[in-house]
Amino acid sequence: LAYVASGNNVLAGLKTSKPVLSGPVTISAGLVQDKVLAGSDGQVGVSLTLTAAPLKHPGGVPVQHADLVIVLDRSGSMEGQKINDARQAVLQLIDRLSARDRLALVTYSNGVETVSPLVPMDEDHRHRVKAAVREIYPGGGTNLGSGLNQGIAILMQAPAAGRQRKVILISDGLANQGITDPHALGRMAAGAVEQNYTVSTVGVGYDFNEVLMTTIADHGAGRYYFLENPNAFAQIFEKELQSTRHVAASGLEIRMPLKNGLQLVHAGGYPVQVLDGFAVVHPGDLLSGQERRLFLTLRVPTDRERTIDLGAFDVRYQHNGATLNQSSRETLTLACVADQRDVLSSIDQAAWGDQVVQEDYNRLKEDVAAAIRAGEKDEALKQIRAYETRNRTVNAAVGSAKVADNLDQDLQSLRQGVEEIFAGPPAAVAEKKKQASKTLQYESYQIRRDKK
Repeated sequence: LAYVASGNNVLAGLKTSKPVLSGPVTISAGLVQDKVLAGSDGQVGVSLTLTAAPLKHPGGVPVQHADLVIVLDRSGSMEGQKINDARQAVLQLIDRLSARDRLALVTYSNGVETVSPLVPMDEDHRHRVKAAVREIYPGGGTNLGSGLNQGIAILMQAPAAGRQRKVILISDGLANQGITDPHALGRMAAGAVEQNYTVSTVGVGYDFNEVLMTTIADHGAGRYYFLENPNAFAQIFEKELQSTRHVAASGLEIRMPLKNGLQLVHAGGYPVQVLDGFAVVHPGDLLSGQERRLFLTLRVPTDRERTIDLGAFDVRYQHNGATLNQSSRETLTLACVADQRDVLSSIDQAAWGDQVVQEDYNRLKEDVAAAIRAGEKDEALKQIRAYETRNRTVNAAVGSAKVADNLDQDLQSLRQGVEEIFAGPPAAVAEKKKQASKTLQYESYQIRRDKK
């Protein structure tokens, strides 16, 4: 057995760490199997659960106020319903803000314009900003990088004490001017955790670059949204506003020591950094009373039989202006053994089933989306076959009904969908590829990162 990981619950049979209860966040980590096969690729999984205690608001009134910077694409492709719906959604957002919330609005096309600086939404500013919003018209190219940079700069120039700060970047097309590389734009947003703000992204329609928008959101510790219909703008703004009212832990940073040859291969879709002997992951904010589970794929050395100490997980975050650090009290250990039967018998059935459905299957959908985007039907089907073979082999021993259903229903539907996408005249196939790749990638994003 080369690869088995954990599930949605810390269940009986899991080797589980005890959470520290001294702060608003509790942490639990569990291995889904105690053993790994000598000579295998050494991949094993850990379920990491982060839970925030409910915030206590005096009189039931939220005490956190928002600084929101909307960075709006006004390129020529936004003409029509897109720009109309975007304007209307910003106007509705302005009405939802209190006088102690602040809003800035940036637009970009060939260049960038600050329509409104970051100002409190008192009656005077509310009237002025609304008038400016009504004068936004589309035209030109897509200098997304300049818009993003300006939005971040506005936040950085304003005092941040006691406020939840957020940039919301909107685009319906490909970045075609200025900085266009997804990794460079991701690095532009990467200061978010250190500077205590987040960057969320909204892709509209079927012509934007979903990899770019996801990369920016992941590095900016925010959320990515895919809108097929622009009339949902207002719902996104409302969701982002409400999340600022209920942040219990911001700037979450998961740290895992990379000792004893340990590597962190996957972290629920989030980018993994290696700094000073630690693997570091930034999964965004944790809201009041929220529980989030991420599935981490580790690789351990399997060159000889031995017991491997995996260490403890640390989580750092901001709460009420203070930096807190909590960690699991117990370290997790794993045995590297020569008998595959011992490995199979160490698997927790329910936990493995949950992990396959949340992490493995949605990583597959991400890979299939990439193949569809590239027009590689055979590669998409090859990925599906490999996933099926691997999990049917393991499930023959483990006997998870959840995995069996996933293979017999979800996977077959995915395979059929790939066949249908590539059937028909070229123009129709091109449109189906754009729609399907974005839909699959977005579904994977939401479920792997537990942002449903």
